[in-house]
Amino acid sequence: ATVPWDDLRYLFGEIMYGGHITDFWDRRTANTYLEVLFNPMLFEGGELAPKFKSPDPTKLEFADYLNYIESSLPVEAPPQFGLHPNAEIGYLTMGTTELFTSIVNISGGAGGGEGGGGSDPVKATMEDLTERLPENFVMVLVNEKA
Repeated sequence: ATVPWDDLRYLFGEIMYGGHITDFWDRRTANTYLEVLFNPMLFEGGELAPKFKSPDPTKLEFADYLNYIESSLPVEAPPQFGLHPNAEIGYLTMGTTELFTSIVNISGGAGGGEGGGGSDPVKATMEDLTERLPENFVMVLVNEKA
């Protein structure tokens, strides 16, 4: 029996997920991913992501597929999406800036004196979190395990 790839892509891209995607460009991106991934290569050992091939469906049961995905799927990184390895730096920098801006705003601003007499809940939380942090990572060992 042949697999109705066009029908499956339509079901996933327009009915199941498409209804949740309201932006035209996002829907176009999702449908492009489906076009690239939902085709006969799924059954022929095609590459789903860099260094992650589709397993042979004749040799695996459902539980085996889950185990394969859990054990073999590479860590999410920009090259998996065709981006430069440094692409994530801007995203993380922006997120960090927003986080610290929120912390400063919650704690009452960045300047001024010691007025008010009350305790600073943000400072207390940050001190508590800092105390509970594990020892610093030794990046050489982390990279060896990766």
